[in-house]
Amino acid sequence: MKLEGMKEHVLIGLLSTSILIVLAGGIEAQSSERPSEVSGVRMNPKEFGFGDRITVISATSFFPAHRYYNDFFYLSPSFGRYIPFYIVVPEAYYAALDVPAGAIIDSIGLNNTTDQDGVLTASIMERDRYANVETLGSVTSTVHGWNTDYSAPLTVPVPDHVDKELVLKVEQAASTNFSASQYFAWVEVQWHRTLSPAPESPSFNDVPTNHPFFQFIEALKASGITGGCGDGTNYCPDASLTRGQMAVFLAKALGLHWPN
Repeated sequence: MKLEGMKEHVLIGLLSTSILIVLAGGIEAQSSERPSEVSGVRMNPKEFGFGDRITVISATSFFPAHRYYNDFFYLSPSFGRYIPFYIVVPEAYYAALDVPAGAIIDSIGLNNTTDQDGVLTASIMERDRYANVETLGSVTSTVHGWNTDYSAPLTVPVPDHVDKELVLKVEQAASTNFSASQYFAWVEVQWHRTLSPAPESPSFNDVPTNHPFFQFIEALKASGITGGCGDGTNYCPDASLTRGQMAVFLAKALGLHWPN
């Protein structure tokens, strides 16, 4: 896409059951009942659990590093961000990134269209409370029409959000082509969830550290999904699971909530 000769153009506006089975250590709870289908609602079966996720941050969410260049921080009719071809200074754009604590970031992608290699670079930055900034991963654009460039495989842990934040940076180098603008449409971050490491001591008398389901049961306990059985000192790992107990597990694990 090319917008040549444009001087002033700014458009602004615009568990599942399987997770319970894994965490609870293989307990199976099946029902012949099927949920009613809701017309027009698309269900994503990978919303929970340990499957891959992709968080997409639109170019419309990015802002320039320098207010002086705001007049040149354009948005195309198809929501692509760009600096016009007649602006020869480099610029950086920033947007907040929210990835759940405990996740592993696998890759970063940059959707763009460019006629020059290396003009656009997208990076994940981490800033701590002392203003220290570290680059966790990046990807650089290659010559093509609208498509997505991906980084090499990453293994970036996000253990928690204590005294730190994640920020996406898209840096546009000075272009040597004075007849075309360089565009990006979004940055996507691929990640997956992980299970917390097992603690050193058990929470339940009947689930010692050498129990085959120790880590999974401790994860349920630490996340508030279960309080054990009886007086709470045991978990009863070999007891049958009723439909009522399953409802408690699922509702807590999925954080089920609906407006009044």
